[in-house]
Amino acid sequence: MENKIYPTIKNSILLCLLFLGIQIGLGFLIGIAQILFDISLVAGVLTALTSIISFGIVIFIGFRKTKRQFNDVFKFNKVSAFLWVAIIVFMIGFVIVTSEMDNLLNYFLPMPEIFRNVFEALMTEQIFIIPIIAIGIIPAFAEELFFRGLILDGLKNNYSNRKAIIIISALFFGIIHLNPWQFLGGFIIGLFSAWICINTNSILLSIYIHLFNNVLYTITVRFKNIIPVRGFNANNITPVEFQPLWFDLIGLVIFILGIILLKKGFEKAKTSD
Repeated sequence: MENKIYPTIKNSILLCLLFLGIQIGLGFLIGIAQILFDISLVAGVLTALTSIISFGIVIFIGFRKTKRQFNDVFKFNKVSAFLWVAIIVFMIGFVIVTSEMDNLLNYFLPMPEIFRNVFEALMTEQIFIIPIIAIGIIPAFAEELFFRGLILDGLKNNYSNRKAIIIISALFFGIIHLNPWQFLGGFIIGLFSAWICINTNSILLSIYIHLFNNVLYTITVRFKNIIPVRGFNANNITPVEFQPLWFDLIGLVIFILGIILLKKGFEKAKTSD
């Protein structure tokens, strides 16, 4: 007999399609407003509002359909201090490794100028706090509540293969960004965030991962020399510059160390339960 806990894979796809429909509709309205009026100064605010409205609607609808308690679905559960240290180490290595992966992607599949201009305008032409909120804070909470909260909880309760659950939820997260330059990073973040969320039974570290990644990216694009390493988080720069090999190796070592620490933290949490 089929498990009726919401959402199933089918329900998750429908929720993602609803989200995309709302996003596209609001984007169309903003596009018309840009043609009729000069709204460049508030483009970041409109981007933030679009994200809040789109995710707010699908999260609200999805949560109502679960008919469960808030924390049973979204899991704002405490995690140990050791895991917070582990995730900080992990993220330092992660951003270095994924920055170089972005460089490789842009080398083989350069971002079209129109997309690059949109990203750069949002991050460099707005008051600094606007992209921090629109790109860093709002997605960190809204996207995690939707993907690592609502969707991952449904998949975990309906299907037994944890590896498949992690991959499917990460695919949804990558595809929802609607472009290959964000798909790769989104898919990788989705994989690790789902893995961590399942092992900790908490969404807190996933929110931190998302927040750390997006805010750091926003800062390094706005202030290109704040981390003076060639090619670091420079995936909007043409021509592509690659990071120094020594920097890649340091990032890879820290990244692996972070994974080892996280696994140790998971084992500690299980033995203390």
